[in-house]
Amino acid sequence: MPPLDEWLAEARAILERLGAEPVVIGAIAALRYRQTPRATTDVDLLTKHVRGVREAFESDGYSVQEASDPGGEPFLLIAEKESARIHIMVAETPYQQEAMRRAVGGFLAVEDVIIHKLIAWRARDQDDIRSILAAGHDLDQSHVARWAEQWEVTDRWNEARSWIDRSEA
Repeated sequence: MPPLDEWLAEARAILERLGAEPVVIGAIAALRYRQTPRATTDVDLLTKHVRGVREAFESDGYSVQEASDPGGEPFLLIAEKESARIHIMVAETPYQQEAMRRAVGGFLAVEDVIIHKLIAWRARDQDDIRSILAAGHDLDQSHVARWAEQWEVTDRWNEARSWIDRSEA
Protein backbone atom coordinates (compact mmCIF):
# COMPACT_ATOMS: atom_id res chain seq x y z
CA MET A 1 0.00 0.00 0.00
CA PRO A 2 1.32 3.46 -0.83
CA PRO A 3 2.43 5.76 1.98
CA LEU A 4 -0.84 7.70 2.01
CA ASP A 5 -0.11 9.30 5.38
CA GLU A 6 3.11 10.74 3.99
CA TRP A 7 1.44 12.03 0.81
CA LEU A 8 -1.37 13.53 2.85
CA ALA A 9 1.02 15.25 5.26
CA GLU A 10 3.14 16.64 2.41
CA ALA A 11 0.14 17.88 0.42
CA ARG A 12 -1.43 19.49 3.49
CA ALA A 13 1.86 21.20 4.36
CA ILE A 14 2.17 22.66 0.86
CA LEU A 15 -1.42 23.91 0.87
CA GLU A 16 -1.26 25.25 4.42
CA ARG A 17 1.85 27.29 3.55
CA LEU A 18 -0.33 28.99 0.92
CA GLY A 19 -3.20 29.53 3.37
CA ALA A 20 -5.49 27.09 1.54
CA GLU A 21 -6.91 25.34 4.66
CA PRO A 22 -7.22 21.87 3.05
CA VAL A 23 -9.93 19.43 4.10
CA VAL A 24 -9.56 15.70 3.47
CA ILE A 25 -12.31 14.23 1.30
CA GLY A 26 -12.71 11.01 -0.71
CA ALA A 27 -11.76 7.55 0.47
CA ILE A 28 -9.42 8.75 3.22
CA ALA A 29 -12.24 10.79 4.77
CA ALA A 30 -14.60 7.82 4.36
CA LEU A 31 -12.11 5.59 6.20
CA ARG A 32 -12.65 7.69 9.34
CA TYR A 33 -16.31 6.70 9.40
CA ARG A 34 -16.50 3.28 7.73
CA GLN A 35 -17.27 0.18 9.74
CA THR A 36 -14.61 -1.75 7.80
CA PRO A 37 -11.46 -0.45 6.09
CA ARG A 38 -10.84 -0.41 2.35
CA ALA A 39 -7.83 0.30 0.18
CA THR A 40 -7.25 3.51 -1.72
CA THR A 41 -4.35 4.75 -3.82
CA ASP A 42 -4.73 8.52 -3.80
CA VAL A 43 -5.31 11.55 -1.61
CA ASP A 44 -8.29 13.85 -2.21
CA LEU A 45 -8.41 17.36 -0.74
CA LEU A 46 -10.86 20.24 -0.87
CA THR A 47 -9.41 23.74 -0.46
CA LYS A 48 -10.41 27.34 -0.66
CA HIS A 49 -9.09 29.18 -3.69
CA VAL A 50 -5.55 30.50 -3.31
CA ARG A 51 -2.97 31.50 -5.87
CA GLY A 52 0.20 29.55 -6.48
CA VAL A 53 -0.98 25.98 -5.82
CA ARG A 54 0.34 24.62 -9.10
CA GLU A 55 3.68 26.38 -8.67
CA ALA A 56 4.05 25.21 -5.06
CA PHE A 57 3.50 21.56 -5.98
CA GLU A 58 5.77 21.82 -9.02
CA SER A 59 8.55 23.33 -6.89
CA ASP A 60 8.24 20.24 -4.63
CA GLY A 61 8.80 17.96 -7.65
CA TYR A 62 5.20 17.20 -8.64
CA SER A 63 3.85 17.29 -12.18
CA VAL A 64 0.49 19.06 -12.13
CA GLN A 65 -2.50 18.91 -14.45
CA GLU A 66 -5.34 21.41 -14.15
CA ALA A 67 -9.02 21.23 -15.05
CA SER A 68 -10.95 24.46 -15.51
CA ASP A 69 -13.93 25.88 -17.33
CA PRO A 70 -13.02 27.87 -20.45
CA GLY A 71 -11.50 31.16 -19.30
CA GLY A 72 -11.94 30.24 -15.64
CA GLU A 73 -9.72 29.45 -12.71
CA PRO A 74 -8.76 25.78 -12.17
CA PHE A 75 -11.30 23.85 -10.07
CA LEU A 76 -9.26 20.62 -9.95
CA LEU A 77 -5.54 20.00 -9.84
CA ILE A 78 -3.98 16.56 -10.07
CA ALA A 79 -0.48 16.49 -8.63
CA GLU A 80 1.71 13.43 -9.21
CA LYS A 81 5.20 12.55 -8.04
CA GLU A 82 6.61 9.04 -8.26
CA SER A 83 3.62 6.93 -7.13
CA ALA A 84 1.91 9.77 -5.24
CA ARG A 85 -1.37 10.99 -6.75
CA ILE A 86 -3.12 13.94 -5.12
CA HIS A 87 -6.43 15.46 -6.26
CA ILE A 88 -7.01 19.03 -5.11
CA MET A 89 -10.53 20.38 -5.60
CA VAL A 90 -11.21 24.08 -5.16
CA ALA A 91 -14.35 24.81 -3.14
CA GLU A 92 -16.47 26.78 -5.59
CA THR A 93 -20.05 25.87 -4.74
CA PRO A 94 -22.00 26.96 -1.66
CA TYR A 95 -22.17 23.29 -0.67
CA GLN A 96 -18.39 22.81 -0.87
CA GLN A 97 -17.82 25.97 1.15
CA GLU A 98 -20.29 24.81 3.80
CA ALA A 99 -18.68 21.36 3.88
CA MET A 100 -15.31 22.99 4.55
CA ARG A 101 -16.79 24.99 7.45
CA ARG A 102 -18.37 21.81 8.89
CA ALA A 103 -15.11 19.84 8.68
CA VAL A 104 -13.88 18.18 11.87
CA GLY A 105 -10.13 18.07 12.48
CA GLY A 106 -9.38 18.75 8.81
CA PHE A 107 -11.67 15.95 7.56
CA LEU A 108 -15.14 16.19 6.07
CA ALA A 109 -17.94 15.58 8.56
CA VAL A 110 -19.59 12.19 8.15
CA GLU A 111 -22.70 13.69 6.54
CA ASP A 112 -20.60 15.50 3.95
CA VAL A 113 -18.67 12.34 3.12
CA ILE A 114 -22.04 10.70 2.43
CA ILE A 115 -23.13 13.63 0.25
CA HIS A 116 -19.92 13.45 -1.80
CA LYS A 117 -20.41 9.71 -2.19
CA LEU A 118 -24.07 10.18 -3.23
CA ILE A 119 -22.95 12.59 -5.95
CA ALA A 120 -20.19 10.28 -7.26
CA TRP A 121 -22.27 7.06 -6.83
CA ARG A 122 -19.70 4.61 -8.21
CA ALA A 123 -19.69 1.08 -6.79
CA ARG A 124 -16.93 1.98 -4.32
CA ASP A 125 -18.86 5.09 -3.24
CA GLN A 126 -21.95 3.00 -2.59
CA ASP A 127 -19.79 0.58 -0.59
CA ASP A 128 -18.44 3.51 1.44
CA ILE A 129 -21.98 4.70 2.18
CA ARG A 130 -23.10 1.18 3.20
CA SER A 131 -20.14 0.80 5.56
CA ILE A 132 -20.59 4.28 7.04
CA LEU A 133 -24.29 3.70 7.64
CA ALA A 134 -23.59 0.26 9.13
CA ALA A 135 -21.21 1.89 11.62
CA GLY A 136 -24.23 3.54 13.26
CA HIS A 137 -23.11 7.18 13.34
CA ASP A 138 -25.57 9.71 14.72
CA LEU A 139 -26.26 11.48 11.43
CA ASP A 140 -27.86 14.81 10.75
CA GLN A 141 -30.10 13.26 8.11
CA SER A 142 -31.81 16.59 7.39
CA HIS A 143 -28.43 18.00 6.29
CA VAL A 144 -27.89 15.05 3.95
CA ALA A 145 -31.46 15.25 2.64
CA ARG A 146 -31.20 19.01 2.00
CA TRP A 147 -28.03 18.70 -0.05
CA ALA A 148 -29.19 15.49 -1.76
CA GLU A 149 -32.16 17.51 -3.00
CA GLN A 150 -29.92 20.38 -4.12
CA TRP A 151 -27.65 17.98 -6.03
CA GLU A 152 -30.69 16.07 -7.37
CA VAL A 153 -29.60 12.77 -5.81
CA THR A 154 -32.53 12.30 -3.43
CA ASP A 155 -33.31 8.96 -5.10
CA ARG A 156 -29.82 7.76 -4.19
CA TRP A 157 -30.19 8.96 -0.60
CA ASN A 158 -33.55 7.15 -0.35
CA GLU A 159 -31.93 3.99 -1.67
CA ALA A 160 -29.05 4.31 0.79
CA ARG A 161 -31.46 4.81 3.68
CA SER A 162 -33.26 1.64 2.63
CA TRP A 163 -29.99 -0.23 3.22
CA ILE A 164 -30.20 0.79 6.88
CA ASP A 165 -33.82 -0.37 7.13
CA ARG A 166 -32.97 -3.76 5.59
CA SER A 167 -29.98 -4.29 7.88
CA GLU A 168 -32.12 -3.55 10.95
CA ALA A 169 -34.89 -5.96 9.93
